Amino acid sequence: MNDKRTTLLRKYAPMTKGQLKAVVSEYAAHFPEWAIFVDGTAFVRRSGPIQQMIWFQKMSSAAYRPTHGISSLVLPEAHIRMLSQVLDVKHREIEHRWHDRKFADTLAAMEEQFRPDIRKPLDLAEVLASCEAEAAAMLDTTNNMAMLAILYAWLGRDTDALDCCERMQHCPPPTLAPMPEWEEATRVFGRDLAKAVQVGSAREFLEVAAEK
Repeated sequence: MNDKRTTLLRKYAPMTKGQLKAVVSEYAAHFPEWAIFVDGTAFVRRSGPIQQMIWFQKMSSAAYRPTHGISSLVLPEAHIRMLSQVLDVKHREIEHRWHDRKFADTLAAMEEQFRPDIRKPLDLAEVLASCEAEAAAMLDTTNNMAMLAILYAWLGRDTDALDCCERMQHCPPPTLAPMPEWEEATRVFGRDLAKAVQVGSAREFLEVAAEK
């Protein structure tokens, strides 16, 4: 009985960090133009102040979950993110023991379902359109207004950028993460970005901020 229980515990125990990194490395090999993230659990590509990421959540069981999102390279501690996605139910969680068998099918699902398209060059005008649609479906948040302001400013839509910088000053505080100091830091960033837009140096401001 003890041997059987031990076998079951091993079978359903969470993946180790090494196992997860090996899985990520196998997927990343099919995206040579992307870079493996520093902790080895994601790979990313960037365009201007924006980063597209595919990361792999280690589940409580012996499984992983491919996840997608867009984040800002500006003010990384505030975790400005939008367009979070997981795959459909069929492909959402992959048991590690079935990884080899399901790899090709999961990769195809990622290519079909994740947006912006992970096989096409990252088009920030397309990213903006998707972020606008997502933001329009909910109340204003500092996170969403910051993302839109960054994209508008980068693409030269100054009036829209200034509007979002102003709107983020009046968003209700979040009930959960981010922490209040991050929320305030984002509002301060919005005020600084607005000043840069007004003097015509928004791109330079964002380039410097993204490299910090």
